[in-house]
Amino acid sequence: MRPPPASPDPAGPPLPPADGLATLLPPDIQLPVGPGLRRDAPPEEVAGAWYGVVWGRLGRGDLAWRWFDRVQAPALGPWLAAERGRLLRELGGHGAAQELELAALPAAIDPIDAAMLWVSLAADAVGHVDAEGARQRLRRAQALLGEQPDAPRRDRQLLRESWVEVEIAFLTGSAPSAQGLPALRSDGELALPAPYRSGSRFHTAKGCLFAGVVRRDPELLERAADLAPPALLWAVHLARVSLGVPGAAAQAVAARALVVPPPGHRWEVGGPPLRPPEPTVESDPDADPFPRPS
Repeated sequence: MRPPPASPDPAGPPLPPADGLATLLPPDIQLPVGPGLRRDAPPEEVAGAWYGVVWGRLGRGDLAWRWFDRVQAPALGPWLAAERGRLLRELGGHGAAQELELAALPAAIDPIDAAMLWVSLAADAVGHVDAEGARQRLRRAQALLGEQPDAPRRDRQLLRESWVEVEIAFLTGSAPSAQGLPALRSDGELALPAPYRSGSRFHTAKGCLFAGVVRRDPELLERAADLAPPALLWAVHLARVSLGVPGAAAQAVAARALVVPPPGHRWEVGGPPLRPPEPTVESDPDADPFPRPS
């Protein structure tokens, strides 16, 4: 059972639980006001956007939407479009995500916001099985990121960019590179590339998910399962199915059942609620039910 939310904000939706805020906010962000907040919008609006992000990663799309709907600062519009798009894409709604993100591009004056949207749009193209479109969009993001100085916001987009590169490789039948992904050291500790310093537990979990799939390493996927918040956990278990881990399909079903879609949206991956694959699929090491939750 997920922990109950913290005391509700009397002016609006409930705050995320304290443990969610502690593990799912990047290390440079301190809420409700403090270091790491953007200077182009009121602190309370930036905080509200982050509360929505955390609720989304906790699998509560309904509460994420309620926080996002309260944010009115125009400067935060592109960021929120990317975050809404991510939540919709995790449900399989690549078309709905793409519509939001394309509409937000003209307002993305901030280059990191623009790069974020281009990475998201590349992931949408992967979901639409459009490899060339995905490559073109990712190149736009890479060009923008290459012009920016080292900073936590840039780091987090570099992580997303590396994950979408893996997705494009799988889409085209190429061998994906493990460069830039977590690895297990000989002592069993995780070795994390530099950009992960600016990520949260969510980013580490997702990096382990991609690394486990690329390296076909069940132990990395176990690390991902240990770290993954609800919005990501079902995808981790599906990846474990692809490596023939017994019971992983049922765990994916259970994890998916905990995720609440945003209002007006529903699960679109696979149509009806996920069902465990036949035993022959679960035991087949070449089966690839891996979703694309970028």
